[in-house]
Amino acid sequence: MTINLKVKQEKRKGVSINDIQDGFFILKDDHVRIVKMDVTNRNKIHLIDLKTFDVKTVASIEEIKYVYEDWRQIKILSPKQVNLNIGFQWRE
Repeated sequence: MTINLKVKQEKRKGVSINDIQDGFFILKDDHVRIVKMDVTNRNKIHLIDLKTFDVKTVASIEEIKYVYEDWRQIKILSPKQVNLNIGFQWRE
């Protein structure tokens, strides 16, 4: 599976943790996670790893800080800053 992620130039300093909303992306090294707010329970936020499709569920935006060991090394991107293409290749 190929994941092609292009990040557009950020116009401001960056997005903070308080700006995170549904559909935002969190990048750390070569791991890309998408933020999906739970529609049935507003206290749950799902972080979906686009490489493995593993889902990590947290209770709040503040708890996202504890998912990552070194908070300073991640980037938070809005959907407007990202062009994402995922390609699947089937092999027999």
